[in-house]
Amino acid sequence: MEPSWLVLMCQSCERAFGKPRRGKDLRCPHCNHPESKILSRHMDANEASDAVSVANVPPEIRDQLSTWIQKQPRDVSGSEPVDGYTILSRATDEDGFITLDSLKKALSTLNSPLDAEAFAEEASAEGELLRVAPNRWKRA
Repeated sequence: MEPSWLVLMCQSCERAFGKPRRGKDLRCPHCNHPESKILSRHMDANEASDAVSVANVPPEIRDQLSTWIQKQPRDVSGSEPVDGYTILSRATDEDGFITLDSLKKALSTLNSPLDAEAFAEEASAEGELLRVAPNRWKRA
């Protein structure tokens, strides 16, 4: 399985940030600079978040923070984050389509209380989904 999260360092403001590997926009969220270098790759958002935290602290305390983070308990009940990217990834079939049923299944698998129809409407409004037929979408 390929890592799905990147931790990047902005070439301008030198701040670390995380982005989904398949994200279209890799600009720095702090200064909007388009150039960054990859610091690391991670399997989930929690690992990437920890790496961003460690990368953004002064070097003098980096080892202490890293040790502290490793000692913190993790909530393993939901190993994947419940965010739009994860939901859409889970709901997309091998042909790249998403149906209302696949959205319901993805939301159920992730133990999310979100309504599939409302989620699809919102994702369409935000330009993440394109309706191709009733109750059938393609990712933008």
